[in-house]
Amino acid sequence: MIRVGSRLLALAGGVLLGATLSSMPASAATTSPLSADVTVTSDDTATVSDVRWELPADAAPGDVVTLALPEHAGAAAGADWIASTGVSIGVVRLDDTGTAVIELTEAAADPANRRGEMVVRSVLEESAPTIVSSASTADAVLRPGEVPGPFFGAPDRSRGNKYGAWTDETETRARWVLEAPRGPWDTLDIVDRPVGGQRVDCTAGVRVRAAGETDPATGYLVDPVDVPTERVSVACDESGVSVRVQPVGDEIVEVTVETVPDAASSELANAADFAAQRSEPGDAIRTVSFVPRLGVAPSPTPTLPPVVETPRPGLPDRLAETGTDAAPPAFIGAVLLLAGAAAAVRRRRTRSRA
Repeated sequence: MIRVGSRLLALAGGVLLGATLSSMPASAATTSPLSADVTVTSDDTATVSDVRWELPADAAPGDVVTLALPEHAGAAAGADWIASTGVSIGVVRLDDTGTAVIELTEAAADPANRRGEMVVRSVLEESAPTIVSSASTADAVLRPGEVPGPFFGAPDRSRGNKYGAWTDETETRARWVLEAPRGPWDTLDIVDRPVGGQRVDCTAGVRVRAAGETDPATGYLVDPVDVPTERVSVACDESGVSVRVQPVGDEIVEVTVETVPDAASSELANAADFAAQRSEPGDAIRTVSFVPRLGVAPSPTPTLPPVVETPRPGLPDRLAETGTDAAPPAFIGAVLLLAGAAAAVRRRRTRSRA
């Protein structure tokens, strides 16, 4: 999930951040800051901080310690803050400013649990884009002698709208105005389909304009302007008109089409289909995790010096080297000593009898 690779910008050595670990007991008026050694690596989506920490000497269960990690924007709550012994000494919460707040538990009183190393990973990911679409149909009927008037209230701008009017008093030509749903859109397609008894006059042209405002009283577009030709494509024949506009901003696109009735002053009908679509970027989601590095490195095993035997002074070199030829003389001396002692005992006994 975290992509920390060749693009990681490692800050060599243990970077001493402005991050400070401070004790904030609920009943104390002072704060005991402690600098934390933090090594940071990051790329486009992930930030990883290796935090080596130790509690302040006066921090006690019930107190709060804070660790500033400005690289890790985004809130996270409910993770255990674990010492090098593997024991949780509190619950850590990360606020939107990147400050980790740790509420100490009773386990923090044990001297073995007052230091450790924590790896804080912050990963920014974006969810899949959302496709928003709109589809609607608008119908209009134009009757002999009909004169267009103002709308009664603003029309629904989330869908397409359409109305028609005679171009002159002879009622030999009709003008149809199609208004698309308000953008923004990546693409907007409008298809106009005049009903029988009339034909589209392509020689009169198909006009494509847009406006960002409407009159609140009449509902008409305010000061529409021609859409740039590079954003518009038009297909026209006597049976209908197709218009594509891309992209469309926060505006309402208006298409004007003229038709010629087979007979003057005829009742005419017209329908138009509107289809629009846009892709909205996914939400940015930041995930923060706290992973402890457990275990304390054991003390080095002491190295004992080798035992070296040295010969006693006064011994012949040959005895010092082998240690074997000294045994027979020592044995003979002991035998003679015992023999002498036995002879002395016999002499005392002889004298006593005499």
